Amino acid sequence: MINNAKLIVKKLLIISILVCSTSVSAISDKLTQTFNAAKETATQAITQAEQRVSSSLQALTTDEQAKQWGLTNEEWQRYQQIQQTERKFWSPNLDPLTTLGIEAKTDAERQKYARLLAQKEFERVEKELKFQLAYDAAFKELYPNISPISQSSNTENKNISIEGRLVFFTRLNCNECNQKLQRLINEGRDIDIYFIDSAQNDKAIRDWAVTQHIDVNKVRSRQITLNHDQGMWLQHGQGKIPVIFKAGTWDRVYGL
Repeated sequence: MINNAKLIVKKLLIISILVCSTSVSAISDKLTQTFNAAKETATQAITQAEQRVSSSLQALTTDEQAKQWGLTNEEWQRYQQIQQTERKFWSPNLDPLTTLGIEAKTDAERQKYARLLAQKEFERVEKELKFQLAYDAAFKELYPNISPISQSSNTENKNISIEGRLVFFTRLNCNECNQKLQRLINEGRDIDIYFIDSAQNDKAIRDWAVTQHIDVNKVRSRQITLNHDQGMWLQHGQGKIPVIFKAGTWDRVYGL
């Protein structure tokens, strides 16, 4: 009788242990599922937040880029759309204002982008000139007995290898200037051409470009720019025509 009682007690203990084990396992599974669900929800929330931030930054960047060129967001989108057409193959490095001007649908649009581009180019040159003047003053202060540019006759006869963009001052009717300029263009150089006697006459410059067979594609891509001089020649040219400088530094270039 006692033995039977002990046997029953043992069975009850075993059953209790099994029940407890099953409960713990079920609770553990439930906790794991809850944790995984919470983790997935948190990951999705973080991803969505990152996407919102990224979209916000992208919109801000687009807005800033448009403002830099004096354009609206709609005009900037138009420029990006044009860049997906055949234009990107014809003129892969064309700036937004020139791109929009070439693809303008009306004369008013074309004139608008032409004016914006003229202002932008003027600002670029003005900034470069101001920095060059500041550099010249600093160099003179630091090294008063040294000239930053060698202007000896011996230097002028040397064949100097100059890389980078050039600034070329010329006249509308100057055969020597045209010959030197044509040689530089044939070498594939990037050149900003300034006419000191154009009197703000755009047609005169266009006629000159036609007679000199200036490649219109190079003008469109800004490899060559045609400009009215705004007084820079008087400050740097020392009365010489033609005269060449390195763009950005305004160092006099000899031997080209």
